[in-house]
Amino acid sequence: MDETTFATEVNAAYQALYQLAARRVADSRELPSIETLALLTHLAQAGPLTLSEMSAHLQRALSTLSVKVATLEDQGLLARQTDPEDARRSLIWLSPLGRETVESAMQVLDPQRLAAAGRHLASPRRERIVQALEELNRALTHSSETNRHGGPCHE
Repeated sequence: MDETTFATEVNAAYQALYQLAARRVADSRELPSIETLALLTHLAQAGPLTLSEMSAHLQRALSTLSVKVATLEDQGLLARQTDPEDARRSLIWLSPLGRETVESAMQVLDPQRLAAAGRHLASPRRERIVQALEELNRALTHSSETNRHGGPCHE
Protein backbone atom coordinates (compact mmCIF):
# COMPACT_ATOMS: atom_id res chain seq x y z
CA MET A 1 0.00 0.00 0.00
CA ASP A 2 1.46 3.37 -0.96
CA GLU A 3 1.50 6.39 1.38
CA THR A 4 -1.44 8.14 -0.28
CA THR A 5 -3.65 5.06 -0.08
CA PHE A 6 -2.55 4.56 3.52
CA ALA A 7 -3.54 8.14 4.40
CA THR A 8 -6.91 7.76 2.69
CA GLU A 9 -7.65 4.42 4.36
CA VAL A 10 -6.60 5.59 7.85
CA ASN A 11 -8.67 8.74 7.45
CA ALA A 12 -11.75 6.75 6.43
CA ALA A 13 -11.28 4.25 9.27
CA TYR A 14 -10.82 7.04 11.81
CA GLN A 15 -13.93 8.88 10.59
CA ALA A 16 -15.96 5.70 10.95
CA LEU A 17 -14.46 5.02 14.39
CA TYR A 18 -15.25 8.57 15.49
CA GLN A 19 -18.86 8.34 14.29
CA LEU A 20 -19.35 5.05 16.13
CA ALA A 21 -17.43 5.73 19.34
CA ALA A 22 -17.39 9.49 19.88
CA ARG A 23 -18.08 10.54 23.42
CA ARG A 24 -21.54 12.08 23.55
CA VAL A 25 -22.80 14.33 26.32
CA ALA A 26 -26.55 14.53 26.80
CA ASP A 27 -26.39 17.92 28.49
CA SER A 28 -23.68 20.37 27.40
CA ARG A 29 -23.87 21.99 30.83
CA GLU A 30 -21.96 18.94 32.06
CA LEU A 31 -18.90 20.19 30.20
CA PRO A 32 -16.78 23.19 31.15
CA SER A 33 -16.92 26.22 28.87
CA ILE A 34 -14.21 26.56 26.23
CA GLU A 35 -12.69 29.40 28.25
CA THR A 36 -12.67 27.34 31.45
CA LEU A 37 -11.23 24.30 29.69
CA ALA A 38 -8.50 26.44 28.10
CA LEU A 39 -7.53 27.84 31.49
CA LEU A 40 -7.57 24.42 33.21
CA THR A 41 -5.64 22.79 30.37
CA HIS A 42 -3.03 25.53 30.40
CA LEU A 43 -2.54 25.06 34.13
CA ALA A 44 -2.32 21.29 33.69
CA GLN A 45 0.51 21.79 31.20
CA ALA A 46 2.29 24.75 32.85
CA GLY A 47 2.02 23.70 36.47
CA PRO A 48 1.10 25.92 39.40
CA LEU A 49 1.22 29.65 38.59
CA THR A 50 0.65 32.90 40.39
CA LEU A 51 -2.26 34.99 39.19
CA SER A 52 0.19 37.43 37.55
CA GLU A 53 2.01 34.61 35.76
CA MET A 54 -1.29 33.17 34.60
CA SER A 55 -2.35 36.60 33.34
CA ALA A 56 0.84 36.88 31.30
CA HIS A 57 0.59 33.30 29.97
CA LEU A 58 -3.05 33.68 28.92
CA GLN A 59 -2.73 37.33 27.86
CA ARG A 60 -5.77 38.25 29.94
CA ALA A 61 -6.33 41.26 32.19
CA LEU A 62 -5.44 40.55 35.80
CA SER A 63 -8.82 41.82 37.05
CA THR A 64 -10.79 39.63 34.63
CA LEU A 65 -8.69 36.59 35.39
CA SER A 66 -8.99 37.18 39.13
CA VAL A 67 -12.79 36.95 38.90
CA LYS A 68 -12.57 33.80 36.74
CA VAL A 69 -10.12 32.11 39.12
CA ALA A 70 -12.32 32.97 42.12
CA THR A 71 -15.33 31.43 40.35
CA LEU A 72 -13.38 28.25 39.53
CA GLU A 73 -12.16 28.05 43.12
CA ASP A 74 -15.77 28.29 44.31
CA GLN A 75 -16.65 25.44 41.92
CA GLY A 76 -13.84 23.35 43.38
CA LEU A 77 -11.83 23.22 40.15
CA LEU A 78 -8.87 25.32 41.35
CA ALA A 79 -7.05 25.61 44.65
CA ARG A 80 -4.43 27.97 46.02
CA GLN A 81 -1.27 26.81 47.68
CA THR A 82 1.63 28.65 49.26
CA ASP A 83 4.69 29.00 47.04
CA PRO A 84 7.38 26.81 48.66
CA GLU A 85 10.05 29.30 47.51
CA ASP A 86 8.27 32.41 48.80
CA ALA A 87 5.60 32.03 51.48
CA ARG A 88 4.19 35.46 50.56
CA ARG A 89 3.14 34.22 47.13
CA SER A 90 0.11 32.10 46.36
CA LEU A 91 0.14 29.58 43.53
CA ILE A 92 -3.00 28.55 41.70
CA TRP A 93 -3.25 24.90 40.80
CA LEU A 94 -5.80 22.33 39.71
CA SER A 95 -7.75 20.67 42.47
CA PRO A 96 -8.38 16.92 42.19
CA LEU A 97 -11.78 17.79 40.66
CA GLY A 98 -10.04 20.17 38.24
CA ARG A 99 -7.64 17.44 37.10
CA GLU A 100 -10.54 15.02 36.70
CA THR A 101 -12.46 17.63 34.69
CA VAL A 102 -9.56 18.18 32.29
CA GLU A 103 -9.01 14.44 31.86
CA SER A 104 -12.70 13.84 31.20
CA ALA A 105 -13.03 16.73 28.76
CA MET A 106 -10.06 15.44 26.76
CA GLN A 107 -11.64 12.03 26.18
CA VAL A 108 -12.68 12.05 22.54
CA LEU A 109 -13.92 8.47 22.41
CA ASP A 110 -16.40 6.86 24.77
CA PRO A 111 -14.60 4.27 26.94
CA GLN A 112 -17.82 2.29 27.50
CA ARG A 113 -18.47 1.98 23.76
CA LEU A 114 -14.89 0.91 23.15
CA ALA A 115 -15.04 -1.66 25.96
CA ALA A 116 -18.30 -3.05 24.56
CA ALA A 117 -16.71 -3.38 21.11
CA GLY A 118 -13.60 -4.93 22.68
CA ARG A 119 -15.72 -7.72 24.14
CA HIS A 120 -16.27 -8.91 20.55
CA LEU A 121 -12.52 -9.19 19.91
CA ALA A 122 -10.07 -11.73 21.26
CA SER A 123 -7.50 -10.35 23.69
CA PRO A 124 -4.55 -10.74 21.26
CA ARG A 125 -6.50 -8.83 18.61
CA ARG A 126 -7.26 -5.99 21.07
CA GLU A 127 -3.55 -5.83 21.92
CA ARG A 128 -2.58 -5.68 18.23
CA ILE A 129 -5.03 -2.82 17.62
CA VAL A 130 -3.61 -0.83 20.53
CA GLN A 131 -0.03 -1.57 19.41
CA ALA A 132 -0.84 -0.47 15.84
CA LEU A 133 -2.35 2.80 17.07
CA GLU A 134 0.65 3.43 19.33
CA GLU A 135 2.98 2.75 16.40
CA LEU A 136 1.02 5.17 14.21
CA ASN A 137 1.23 7.82 16.98
CA ARG A 138 5.00 7.35 17.21
CA ALA A 139 5.31 7.69 13.42
CA LEU A 140 3.18 10.86 13.51
CA THR A 141 5.34 12.27 16.31
CA HIS A 142 8.51 11.44 14.39
CA SER A 143 7.04 12.95 11.23
CA SER A 144 6.06 16.15 13.07
CA GLU A 145 9.51 16.48 14.64
CA THR A 146 11.26 15.88 11.32
CA ASN A 147 9.06 18.41 9.54
CA ARG A 148 9.72 20.99 12.27
CA HIS A 149 13.47 20.59 11.91
CA GLY A 150 13.35 20.48 8.14
CA GLY A 151 13.93 17.57 5.90
CA PRO A 152 11.88 14.63 4.72
CA CYS A 153 10.67 11.82 6.89
CA HIS A 154 11.43 8.36 5.49
CA GLU A 155 11.37 5.12 7.40
